[in-house]
Amino acid sequence: MTKEQGKKAVIADSSVVGMISDSLSTPSGCLFPYRNIATGETDADSIWLIITTFWRAVQNVFPEAWGKDPVRSRLTHGVGIRSMGRLMDRVMPGIHLRGPKAVARVEDELRMVEPVCHWTSGRWEGLGDMQWNELQNVPRHIRILSNLLLRTYVQARMQAE
Repeated sequence: MTKEQGKKAVIADSSVVGMISDSLSTPSGCLFPYRNIATGETDADSIWLIITTFWRAVQNVFPEAWGKDPVRSRLTHGVGIRSMGRLMDRVMPGIHLRGPKAVARVEDELRMVEPVCHWTSGRWEGLGDMQWNELQNVPRHIRILSNLLLRTYVQARMQAE
């Protein structure tokens, strides 16, 4: 990547690498089964399909927050990328990736958390009424945002059943 291309990037490489690394190294991560720890082999094609399917759905469900500079959107900020990565770990095992409606199915799942998300304005009521832009890319904020998203998702899934 050239210096000029790096300036155009909206999402920091380190946030994406951290999100992928978390999922690959945690047994509950959706990418974990695609890495053979004993042989060091990785099914990169499946991993790529999971990641692109999930994030395409994120882009579709949160278009107002997608593609913006992290100063203007906490979705593209490290805290959003890492927290949504943890939600990806919960959502993606139930998605038939090769199915024609994989992205649409993920969108349906993401809509369960949409009401609590304040990526670009407002207050995170589930986080003690924090302003949308108070969230920072620090372990505590990643943990509390991840917890809010996962709790909301699990509760919505239980109500839907």
